[in-house]
Amino acid sequence: MHWTNLPKSFKQFIKLAALFPMLLPTVTYGFAIIYTFGKQGLLIQIIGFQLFEDIYGFYGMWLGYTIYTLPIAFLLLNNTFQYLDKKFVVVSELMGDSPYRQFDMTVVRPLIGTFAAAMIQCFFLAFTDFGIPASIGGQYSVIATELYTQILGASPSFEKGAVVALFMLVPSILSIAILWYVARFNVRYDSVEMIDLPTSKIKDRVLAVLSSVILASLLLVFAVIFIIPWIKSWPYQMVFTTEIVSEALESANLMRVYKNSLLVAVLTAVFGTLITYFSACYTSAQACLKWVNSVLKAQHW
Repeated sequence: MHWTNLPKSFKQFIKLAALFPMLLPTVTYGFAIIYTFGKQGLLIQIIGFQLFEDIYGFYGMWLGYTIYTLPIAFLLLNNTFQYLDKKFVVVSELMGDSPYRQFDMTVVRPLIGTFAAAMIQCFFLAFTDFGIPASIGGQYSVIATELYTQILGASPSFEKGAVVALFMLVPSILSIAILWYVARFNVRYDSVEMIDLPTSKIKDRVLAVLSSVILASLLLVFAVIFIIPWIKSWPYQMVFTTEIVSEALESANLMRVYKNSLLVAVLTAVFGTLITYFSACYTSAQACLKWVNSVLKAQHW
């Protein structure tokens, strides 16, 4: 997206479409997959046959986790791309580098640190999530469902749940070590020049089609969420109706819990952002003070 000459409006659409799944709770992913790829799903209504034989268990969770973690990985990589200096692409072409070497030197290597951070972030999102395995996991148990069973199951045991929670912390040690190792590969430019890349209509069109197909497939999974509320009884009575939506909106309990959720979310956003901001200011101030002290000591000597 960043290394093409596609229209800005198209790039903005790609960005919004890639981030759309972040707006939905993870338990929704499982039910969206069921109602899209299941035996009575949306795809059967469209193409007449089931695309996947069994969507419950490992493969269903894998698909759900992939959709769930894609926006986070996109956000990290998209942000880093903004700080890559495009003039090195021009320099690489002038030096006669092959397309593979050009891609490796100007894109892959500067992004190694971000690739590692994105993979670790996606790993932990999938490792700790409960909503997707709860909705589509079937008999395939994961550590998050085991933790829920131990703490909030039929016979809760906080002691055993604490042991499971400790096991969930083990990968954190490895991830910190990986991030520390790949930090040495991070590239920092003194200045980034905003230049236009050499025009390649074939490359731009191929990447545009590829991005569109991937995101269309992604959004198709969630299309059923916007269709089912207006169907009387999916998939038996495929008749348009507004009764279901009207009954839901008239429910006093729904409005109450909706307001509660908004209140908690707003307070979390405000105070969480303020705490993070002041923590960053404090860290920067400490680093600045260390630099000033080192300069003063050097002048003293």
